[in-house]
Amino acid sequence: MDALPSPSSRRGAALLITLWCVAIVAIVVVTLARVVSADVDTEKVRVKRFEARELALSGMAHGMNPKLERDSEFYYQKLPSGGEWHVRVIGETSRLNINSLLADRESRVLERLFRLWGVSDEDIRIVTDSLGDWVDRDGLARLNGAEREQLVGQDRYSLPENRNFRSVSEMARVRGMDAVAQAKPDWKDYFTVYGNGKIDIQDASADVLEAAGFTATQAEAIIEVRNGGDRLPGTTDDTEIKDMNWVAEAAGIGPEQAGSVLQDFQTKAEPSRVESVGIIGGTRYRITSVLDRKQGTSFSWEEE
Repeated sequence: MDALPSPSSRRGAALLITLWCVAIVAIVVVTLARVVSADVDTEKVRVKRFEARELALSGMAHGMNPKLERDSEFYYQKLPSGGEWHVRVIGETSRLNINSLLADRESRVLERLFRLWGVSDEDIRIVTDSLGDWVDRDGLARLNGAEREQLVGQDRYSLPENRNFRSVSEMARVRGMDAVAQAKPDWKDYFTVYGNGKIDIQDASADVLEAAGFTATQAEAIIEVRNGGDRLPGTTDDTEIKDMNWVAEAAGIGPEQAGSVLQDFQTKAEPSRVESVGIIGGTRYRITSVLDRKQGTSFSWEEE
């Protein structure tokens, strides 16, 4: 018959079990504390994003108001709570309308723009022809382009839809645009699908001005005079362009060049791109909308 464990052995076993239970409870408590802490942090982030979004919406409401000028004090507000919003309004047609450009089979503006960005001549031929094939109404591939027949069965590029682009994002997966993106990662900031095809010269970038026919020196001169003494856009000393004679004088161009280049530009055109950023406690929330401020019609709305 086996001997019973001694009292001291039983006490030792009980102590080990107790310590094991305490360890398990400690682990559970620490784990729960971490979970609760994570949930609290997540909730704090959610609340901050909600507050930042509300600020961005307030800024957007002011940005959509056609009666407010671009240097309005309402576009830059800092509240007692520490929150703030920053609003920027620019002409959407200061970007190049890709559909209008592709209506011209030569695509010389596109070629000049891509060349400014350092895209090779071979890639330029591929991407311009491929963009043209994507929007034209036939199934015949251009010399360096590609129609459905050439692209079916692969997933790298999108198949041509044979219609106008409905968004700039649709351009991203057209054959050859990967080479453009490699040379100019922010290429989307230079294109639009809105407007009548004429370029709003009040906000056009140097690259857009050059692609449209100005020399680099002329583009720089236009922007320098346009931005005023502080050389910053969107400030109180900006020069508002009211007619093309001012542009010709600022760029120092003669009547012959003015007639061929300036016909592609316009002033104070709609739609506008309104960007509102709400900020609180280091958290930022951005809302961007393309809209006709005069008519109150919104064409796109993005939040991030």
